[in-house]
Amino acid sequence: MTVLVVGAGGRLGSEFMDRLASLDDLTGLTHVQCDITDSLAVERAVLGLQPTVVINCAAQSSIDACEKDRDQAYRINVLGARNVAHAAYKVAAKVVHISTDYVFDGTADHAYVEWDTSNPINWYGRTKLMSEEAVRRANPDSLVLRIAYVYGAHGDNPVTAVVRAAQAGTPLTLPDDQVMSPTSASEIVQQTMLSSSAAPSGPTTLPGRARPPGTTSPAPSRRPSAWTFSLSPCMPPTSPAASRAPCGLRSRTSTCAWSVRT
Repeated sequence: MTVLVVGAGGRLGSEFMDRLASLDDLTGLTHVQCDITDSLAVERAVLGLQPTVVINCAAQSSIDACEKDRDQAYRINVLGARNVAHAAYKVAAKVVHISTDYVFDGTADHAYVEWDTSNPINWYGRTKLMSEEAVRRANPDSLVLRIAYVYGAHGDNPVTAVVRAAQAGTPLTLPDDQVMSPTSASEIVQQTMLSSSAAPSGPTTLPGRARPPGTTSPAPSRRPSAWTFSLSPCMPPTSPAASRAPCGLRSRTSTCAWSVRT
């Protein structure tokens, strides 16, 4: 297997590069090395490397940044994703596309699965839903992974924010009105590799395993996150989620892919 990771310098891309370092044929391209909005640059890179699997971790994932510059978000999340998928198609490679739980509106009283109706309520979710369709059209041999609330060793995330605040002894305010399924970046890598070799094409949700049934809220998760690192978190009053963009309050995810699609 020859693997190309696009967006290798980001939070999730860095995790892929770390976890797959033992592969004989692994290449990572950062945004500086390959701008996915440049279709010719993407095609040159993929044709030159001839990968069998292309994992696209590149995206504009800031909800507020997507609202602020919708055109740029569309270029990166939709057109960029299409460019990567089309280049992979040209070398007969499977493309793995990272999507999000924000394709749902967060109003369901159950954990979302693959065939639940999509209804994004912010521009980030809309671009990611459009990207799923763009990827499938550009490369039928595609796998879409919907992930949520990613935490890991790289980049900023609520877990590392808690640890930094606890180490510094400073208060940290997080929303207490959202319910989600935290997913470790390392688990995403593991499931991606299993899916890319075993599962047929199509969308798959990757639920986290924080605690049965794999859901939590950012605020209640502060204390166990700090305790894991033998730290004592400052616990100021919590507050509703603060964002320029509307966000769903219930984005728990589950999956039926392993029992139905394999």
